[in-house]
Amino acid sequence: MPYKQKPIKPFWVPERKAFGRRKDNSKFYNSWTWRKVSKAFKLENPFCVKCEEEGKVVAAKFTDHIERIEDGGAKFDKDNLQALCQHHHDSKSGKESHGYREKNKNKGA
Repeated sequence: MPYKQKPIKPFWVPERKAFGRRKDNSKFYNSWTWRKVSKAFKLENPFCVKCEEEGKVVAAKFTDHIERIEDGGAKFDKDNLQALCQHHHDSKSGKESHGYREKNKNKGA
């Protein structure tokens, strides 16, 4: 049976890695401990904190770290967690991936 040959890649072309710009945290976020903490946090905080600041009531879909783990944020500290809806989580994550860091208003207070 015929088969498709693998393309021959010139040796001077660098190898590309999928999602190479971002650290792989899948092991942590798929862990039993994180899922348990996240579920408990969402039960205590069922609404998006950013939507509440805007005067809306929207169900939270994600438990998000206020200060990223890579930046020294605590993994399981409730003071470093916030409940976010899909829109605000995607917005925050997108800004963080491009180098923008949101200043924590409650920090130092």
